[in-house]
Amino acid sequence: MPNRRLRHMTAIAGLTLIVGAAWTTAQPGASQTVASIQERPVTMPSSWTQFRLNDAHNPVIDSPGTAAAWRVETHGQISSSPAVVNGVVYVGTNGGTLFAIDAATGAIRWKYVAHNGMKSNPLVYGGVVIVGVGNADSTTIAARRKVRVGSGSSGILALDARTGRARWYYALTGTGQPTATIVDGKLIHHDGSGMIVALDPRNGRQLYSHYVGAVASMVAAIPVDGGLVVSTGIFPNRVLAVRNKTGQVAWTWELPAASSGVGDCPPASDGRWVFCDYLAPVASGPPVDPGVTAEEHVYAIDTRTGKGTWDVALEQGIVPPRNESAIPLLYRERLFVGSAVAPYLHAIDPRTGKVLWTRRVHGPVKGGMVAHDGIVYFGDLQGYLWALDAGSGRLIGVRNAKTSFNVGSPVIVGGSLIIGSNTGRIAAIPLSSIHWSQDV
Repeated sequence: MPNRRLRHMTAIAGLTLIVGAAWTTAQPGASQTVASIQERPVTMPSSWTQFRLNDAHNPVIDSPGTAAAWRVETHGQISSSPAVVNGVVYVGTNGGTLFAIDAATGAIRWKYVAHNGMKSNPLVYGGVVIVGVGNADSTTIAARRKVRVGSGSSGILALDARTGRARWYYALTGTGQPTATIVDGKLIHHDGSGMIVALDPRNGRQLYSHYVGAVASMVAAIPVDGGLVVSTGIFPNRVLAVRNKTGQVAWTWELPAASSGVGDCPPASDGRWVFCDYLAPVASGPPVDPGVTAEEHVYAIDTRTGKGTWDVALEQGIVPPRNESAIPLLYRERLFVGSAVAPYLHAIDPRTGKVLWTRRVHGPVKGGMVAHDGIVYFGDLQGYLWALDAGSGRLIGVRNAKTSFNVGSPVIVGGSLIIGSNTGRIAAIPLSSIHWSQDV
């Protein structure tokens, strides 16, 4: 990474944060604005082919009738983000149970118990639900140079969307907890051993398999312009793009070797740029490992060239043992991203990396957000649900849900927020009840 960096001192909510606009490669100018993201809710989808439904990570679904209000206790921690297709919510648990839940009533239609955890965002395509199976256990092969994520049996499982019966299974050499994407009739997955595989989603037949030299953990592969699929990984810390037709690597962008969390961040994109975050060492500090102090960074990469355009240094905090990155959102020409090490949500100009506002909340914000009608909704690790004005960060409402929210990220369906929690609850919560609450 280039060493030249601009630093700004910004006082926010009584706390001084250090913000840096860093990479000195050409930045998108006024004539190259990040594309506007569709703001209107989509009709109820009949398929779900990538993490968070779209590259912006903003799944907002229209549904007539009264806002749903229900909750299901799964009795298993939820790191999976829900998919909602044809009126059914599909969500997995870390313990390995996939639930199919009626989005309107909360009634459980079926559940399937697998042999390992289910942390990926389920995909739904051609009448089957496709989910990654695997856990976050790591085997160190060479310290800080090579690991394999995933112990026990890992793979990709396809179930009948209506009945929950197994249709096919493909074994992986590393964890299946990253989320795949389906593009041009291929299911493309980056696993915990550094393999990119493409399968026929109808039957699980392998179309190609390539080693890419970076290990995925809780990331997601996303399609971008030019027939490419982008993912991230560790050892080396790398953002990479492969050609969806062949799986061959088109470009890679290296991040500092002493950093961490790169393999936990599912990138957001407008097709032209990709955005994600990671943890970097503090000045003169040790390499990033759980329990040490590290610095949150957010970055942008040009998908045409694979070069970084900016890198912003945010707050510092203690590195958690799992889920070391947050999940970004693009909405109304702004990039929203939380922090894995401190209780903040940031709004950033995606063209320049300038921090537009920062809001202090009650706990780290690792999960994704969802935005509708100018309001951003999300949960924090202390169990609070937030509604903030997207333009200013002004508080609209905050509700103590009394259940911690980690990386299981919300979906809006009709007038309700559907979200899974760190304690195993999946719930539909009317948006109005969050607006009215002031559990500060």
